Amino acid sequence: MLLWFLGLVIALVIWAQIWKTNPTMAFGILIGLPIAWVASKLITPYLTGVAPVPVWLPPLPFAIVAVTLFVFGVLVWIRGTRAERQRVREEHRTE
Repeated sequence: MLLWFLGLVIALVIWAQIWKTNPTMAFGILIGLPIAWVASKLITPYLTGVAPVPVWLPPLPFAIVAVTLFVFGVLVWIRGTRAERQRVREEHRTE
């Protein structure tokens, strides 16, 4: 119990320092920790051997990375198209 409490205090001190230097990163940690906790609760039975590992679980990290990169690519494509249209409009206004 003492080690758990000590670890919690150290984590809070580190998070406080991050909050001072980079609040955006600290806010991301604040959102990411509960998501990681829920994910750990979902996969614990598979890791402890209580439940058999489904066939989709091992390649899941690769699928998450692929989908994330695809979404970011689509967002960049949409923003780039908008920026190109705006640049063309500004060129036509100056001519």
